[in-house]
Amino acid sequence: MSGARAQPGEAGGPGSRRVELPDGRILAVRPSRPADVDPLTALYGGLSVDDLHLRFFSVYHPPRSFFERLADPTPTGGCTLVAVVDDPVERIVGEADYTLLDSGDGELSLTVSPDWRGWLGPYLLDALLEAAAARGVPNLEAEVLVENNRMLALVRRRGYATVDHADHSVVRVTIGTATPMPTWSGPHDRPRVLVEAPGGRWHAEGAARAHGMAVLVCPGPHAGPGAHCPALDGQPCPLASDADVIVFGLREGDARADAVLAAHRRLHPGARVAVEHRGARDGPVACGALVLDPHIADDGLLAVLDRLAASAGPPATG
Repeated sequence: MSGARAQPGEAGGPGSRRVELPDGRILAVRPSRPADVDPLTALYGGLSVDDLHLRFFSVYHPPRSFFERLADPTPTGGCTLVAVVDDPVERIVGEADYTLLDSGDGELSLTVSPDWRGWLGPYLLDALLEAAAARGVPNLEAEVLVENNRMLALVRRRGYATVDHADHSVVRVTIGTATPMPTWSGPHDRPRVLVEAPGGRWHAEGAARAHGMAVLVCPGPHAGPGAHCPALDGQPCPLASDADVIVFGLREGDARADAVLAAHRRLHPGARVAVEHRGARDGPVACGALVLDPHIADDGLLAVLDRLAASAGPPATG
């Protein structure tokens, strides 16, 4: 948003905001209105075939009813924010929305006009996170094609976790609305396993979910500033605090990874930590964690995790 000046948001509640652009125009972010159906239709009409594929996983041209729901999400409890600019007549150049899921989280989507990409996507997402948090929605989830680099870059700018992989082409991610990391969704009625693994993928996640475990995979702190890891700042991580078992599979010898492992005993005493590695390790593992056999089969691994979960601290409420 280089050269733009943020101004107090117009009336419209959380997420509403105004930005003075370098050329003197004002871009406003506000909740959608029923009158926005045609401008939203025009926004999507300007998308390329590739854009439509990334947004809908196919070259799909949505019907008018789709835009009517975007323009008035109130009946379903969702929220749509639109970015509007005089260009020279009023034009919607981006929209961010969520629909409510049964878990209480929101299903996120975001679309920006090709000629407005850059700072507007992150700006709209920030506004939507603010609006969702004000409405008591703890996390926003999204199913993203792995080739959708723009969307994946947006979630990587924040603390995120992987919820699932439908296949190798799609990843489902979650981000917190009011916290630097997402939180667990749904009741704590089965073992919660937090896996810390590079890239947000774990070899046994499918088997663990089929076994009846709730699994979230955290990629760990990234290099550089803004690592989005509360543990590195001496603060409990909501995912680790409410996990029964933490499977630690980050790279050995990485100073940040080692700091996270050492912080678990201090900050998350209720969780049991199991270290998974693929090579010899010199000396004892920090925080008294269990070191898993690198050659253990999935069924043996799940049996170990079951025992660790049974010995963990009392589950958190909710």
